[in-house]
Amino acid sequence: MNSMHDIWGQRFFHYVNELQKYMRYVFTGHLAIVFMFAIGAGGYAYSEWLKEVPQSFPSVWVVAIVLALLLMKAAPTTLLKPADIVYFLPLEDQLPNYMRRSLTWSTFSQLPLPLIAMIVALPLLKATEVGTGIDYLLVILLIVAIKGVYVRTEFNVRIANDEFIWPDRILRLALAFLVIYFGLLWSPAFFFVGVLVAILYAKFWEKKASQFPFPYEQFIELEQNRMMRFYRFANYFTEVPHLVGSVSKRSWLTFAMKRSTFKRRDVQSYLVVRTFIRTDDTFWLWLRLTALSALGAFLIPLPIVSFIFVGVLAFATAVQLILALEGGVEFTMDQLYPEEQEKSQNKAVRSLVRKLIWLQAVILLLAALPLYGLSLIPVLIALIALIIGEATIRLTKEQTKEF
Repeated sequence: MNSMHDIWGQRFFHYVNELQKYMRYVFTGHLAIVFMFAIGAGGYAYSEWLKEVPQSFPSVWVVAIVLALLLMKAAPTTLLKPADIVYFLPLEDQLPNYMRRSLTWSTFSQLPLPLIAMIVALPLLKATEVGTGIDYLLVILLIVAIKGVYVRTEFNVRIANDEFIWPDRILRLALAFLVIYFGLLWSPAFFFVGVLVAILYAKFWEKKASQFPFPYEQFIELEQNRMMRFYRFANYFTEVPHLVGSVSKRSWLTFAMKRSTFKRRDVQSYLVVRTFIRTDDTFWLWLRLTALSALGAFLIPLPIVSFIFVGVLAFATAVQLILALEGGVEFTMDQLYPEEQEKSQNKAVRSLVRKLIWLQAVILLLAALPLYGLSLIPVLIALIALIIGEATIRLTKEQTKEF
């Protein structure tokens, strides 16, 4: 039988291959363009804002809260499978070695977000004259250390008392905030007290967890839920066989659904509209992107940045909806009709996406009015979303299916 060291290595290799398999569909040229424009627009707006940021701006509070939130959730990635409940029992004495490697991987895989947030925050801290280079380096080292401690703390809390997860996270959130806050201000007494409390808190749960057997079912369920979230995300870009999509009736949107008729040309339009409204993934995808676009139109004071922002999200909305609605492989009864099913379905999908882009443009127009008033800019924002959405619909290649 393989050792735990070999088993973890094999599983990690399989896990990386699984990520690469689906991420190559996610990070296509389409999404690269979206990220390029989004990062460019965000960076431009951020740099312009920094030129006017007042010295009294509470940058320490903002940075400490954001970093604490990113450090708070530290769920371990164990790579456990359902069969491990049985097959790991003969190797249970080697389980600590397996978990040590899992927790190390969990720590380093969760570090990029807080480190990027800290790098982004550096210009703000300098603009408001908070801290020095040494303080910034100290906080970066703190982020690495706190994430490592928090991953192990959450791991032990899940073993000792699974019902205490969120109270534990709230406590660690407050503790991380205080340590980072006093680290930026370099208040040695409070800083070292906070670090000491974090270490003692971690040791407390480590000692408590040693009194309980390892809860295989709980960590297997955690791992399955984590992978399911990744598959749901990847499913926006390609078909994921592991994923069974959830549906909701959404009877409050019945008025928007086409009524069934005996006219054969209405079959695809009828099915596509119902599929969009009742499939959680596609419906919430459109709603999230529209809400984000409206928020940008409502808050971004620079017209050029607002134009780029809503244009990028209109592009993302059209592309992802087309891929999601045309990319399914499910068998439906309409395939039995002697007509060009695929061609009529693609036409129905694009017709629906076009209507959704129009609705998104109207929402953007209304969202931009409070900021820009009755002027040309809200109209241009809506018009840009329409133009880019329509161009995307026309240029996106039709998806073909094999049954």
